[in-house]
Amino acid sequence: MTTPAVRTIEPAHRREVPGIVVEGDRVVIEALAVTDPDLAALLGPCPPDGRSDLVRRVLAVGARGLATMGVGLNVAAVDDRMRQTLGALTDEAERRLAVVLEQGKMAMLAQFDPDQRSSILAKMLTEFATWREAFLGRLDPAVEGSHTTEFLTRLAAVVGPDGALERRIADALDPAADGSALNALMRSFEARFADLHELIVREQGVAAGRAVEAERGTAQGLDFEDAIEGVLRGWAGGAGGCLVERVGRTPGELGPQSMVGDFVVVLPDGFRIVVEAKNHASIGLSGRDGILGELDRAMANRDAAAAVCISRRDAFPAEVGRFGVYGNRVLVVDEGDGLLTAVALQWARARAAAEASGRSHHLDVTVVADRVATIRRMAESLKSARAGLTDIRKGVDALHERLGDLRSEILAQVADIENELVGAAPGR
Repeated sequence: MTTPAVRTIEPAHRREVPGIVVEGDRVVIEALAVTDPDLAALLGPCPPDGRSDLVRRVLAVGARGLATMGVGLNVAAVDDRMRQTLGALTDEAERRLAVVLEQGKMAMLAQFDPDQRSSILAKMLTEFATWREAFLGRLDPAVEGSHTTEFLTRLAAVVGPDGALERRIADALDPAADGSALNALMRSFEARFADLHELIVREQGVAAGRAVEAERGTAQGLDFEDAIEGVLRGWAGGAGGCLVERVGRTPGELGPQSMVGDFVVVLPDGFRIVVEAKNHASIGLSGRDGILGELDRAMANRDAAAAVCISRRDAFPAEVGRFGVYGNRVLVVDEGDGLLTAVALQWARARAAAEASGRSHHLDVTVVADRVATIRRMAESLKSARAGLTDIRKGVDALHERLGDLRSEILAQVADIENELVGAAPGR
């Protein structure tokens, strides 16, 4: 227990006895000094002019307490009495608070007790049941005038038999009704089918024409290859010791799907010349799909050192003409007589011989270029001569046909004369 602070009261001057005079309710204290830490702590913050009033209030409180509990009690007894009083007050307050809380709890439980008709919860449940019955009554389709009944009635008028929706759908799906969606759709289908039918017929005709043209082109190509094969074998027979292989349908070195290179001419020394036969209307020169690149692939595919492309038509670009040399590749136009084909093969054979003898680096480029230019001029002259001969042949055929017509007319005239003479004879 904490020891209380020492408080003593002594005269202001020890040699003098303090004087305390009581005059009715008025008390005069003279020469009184008090040693009390609590009083000093209470008066310290107070300004000097307010301390007298504060001391009077302290004496009033203390005097009232002493008068209540008895003048003979000391300060410790006062403290104990105060604690007891405070404890009793606290207990009483707790008891009363517990009673109030219990009463509040009972009142709240009474308000939320569904078994008590006067409780809030009972009233709320009653009102909810009433609202529920009214709500379900508004939604019950069996109740006349309910919202559900009215909704179903209106819905039946729209989507039911002979309803507005059924009539609109029937009108929209009537294929015979002008302006209906199905009628417009069927017309669109009919137009589309007509266009499709026309397109199919056209495509079939085009496909048939293409197939015929392809077959014709393939047949012409095979005929041209047959003619070139005869030319190659004739040249090989004259050259002596050469072999001709037709390899256009046989895979080569580039893979099982690579058929580039129609013929291979093998010279006696093993030099290989690959030959491509073309019967196209137009043949490109350079680029990935150009003939020069194709000849490079043909040489790789047939393990050849030179390549010759023989065109049945004058299909090369203008800078090639009817005879063109591009390194170890030769382009010629040969209609089947074998003249320029023989020149190309002879050129390739000469190149092979030059490479074999090691003279390829000592060739006179000027002489070679001049000879190539001469060959090209002669090839053009040959073309012109052929064209003239063709014109002469056409003229002779026309003259022969005209002579035949004249002969027929003369014979007809002679027959008429003969008939007239026979008819004018005696005894006619």
